[in-house]
Amino acid sequence: MKQKNWNVSHLPLIKPIGIASLIFLYLPLFTVLMFSFNKSEDATTWGGFSTRWYATILDNTDLIRSAKVSLSIAIPCAIIAALIATGLAIGTGKATGKVQNVLRALVNAPLVLPEIVTSVGTLALFSFVGVPLRYSSLLFAHVVMCVPFAFLPIRSRLRDFDENIFEAARDLGASSVRVMTKITVPLLVPALLSSGLLSFIISMDDFLTSLFVSGPETTTLPIYIFGLLKLGASPEVNVIAALLLIIPTLGLLVGITWTATRRRSNEARNK
Repeated sequence: MKQKNWNVSHLPLIKPIGIASLIFLYLPLFTVLMFSFNKSEDATTWGGFSTRWYATILDNTDLIRSAKVSLSIAIPCAIIAALIATGLAIGTGKATGKVQNVLRALVNAPLVLPEIVTSVGTLALFSFVGVPLRYSSLLFAHVVMCVPFAFLPIRSRLRDFDENIFEAARDLGASSVRVMTKITVPLLVPALLSSGLLSFIISMDDFLTSLFVSGPETTTLPIYIFGLLKLGASPEVNVIAALLLIIPTLGLLVGITWTATRRRSNEARNK
């Protein structure tokens, strides 16, 4: 008699709990999307379908300014964090034993620390050193916050590499620089895109670190939204939240599609 393999799906109520969890996670997102097309002046009262608020936010100069600040921080933050994370991933991969474990623990430590601890520590550091709160300080704080998140996909990709490829390249006379530019970097492109996109989303979405470290001329979009909520729930808040949900989602889908297409083409070329 064959013994059936145990599966978590066989547990009682596991499917209803899973469905309820998905509803709990995504229902607020669908609610924001729906109320972004609300005709009413009240953001929480449905008054009919309308796209009027999507037109009014284009005339909001404060909103446009804060969005530009967030983009000017998130884009370079994504690039810098991905580059630093790549160096850290390669460096920790070359280390061995306890040294490697210590390096990984140091890189991943910010992931388990409450963000408010990191934010207060960063503000205290800037105050102690005498760094003014401006664009450069906010960018530095966002990069420090995003590097551990960017490190994860790159490190995971490096683990899947076949070391025989690099050894064969060195045996054929390729220098370390040529191995890096011709083999390592092309193989890391999907992971670099994933880490960059993840860093971009985290930076655009960050509120706590920006609240502590931003100056009077670096009001980011989340801080601006928080200010709107303190004055009253405006329908523009739903529109901004909907755009912040739609744009990164579309970017993620485009990135996944491009990565999958590139991988299939590489596999077909290798065959």
